[in-house]
Amino acid sequence: MKKLQHHLMLIIVLFLATFLTGCFCMQKMEVRPKSLPNATLGTPYYAKIEVFGGVVIDEFFAYHIKPEKSGLELSPRGLGTEYVSYNDLEIKGTPKVTGTITIKLSGGTYGTMSCPGRDFKKVYTIKVEE
Repeated sequence: MKKLQHHLMLIIVLFLATFLTGCFCMQKMEVRPKSLPNATLGTPYYAKIEVFGGVVIDEFFAYHIKPEKSGLELSPRGLGTEYVSYNDLEIKGTPKVTGTITIKLSGGTYGTMSCPGRDFKKVYTIKVEE
């Protein structure tokens, strides 16, 4: 009887572990904030962007800032050190153009044995006024 209870407990624990692992795979990819603040021409600008839902793979991370000579740059936290994080991004610089600056981000995350990696895309617009 004790042996049966022991096997039943093992089956329940295995089922719960499998179920809970599957629940972690349901974590949604999210890039925050939803929007970035506006900027003023010639005034230093700084904003943070965070990617949630997995560890971003540096080789698959890409971005494009338009217009190219807007004065703003995007960089991952810790750039130049051994602890670079593509989940924590910074936009900084001094806007050199008026109008709209568009920042497009895309990338993917590492997968695990039980959860696949995920892709993300996000487009930000910053209005630059005089």
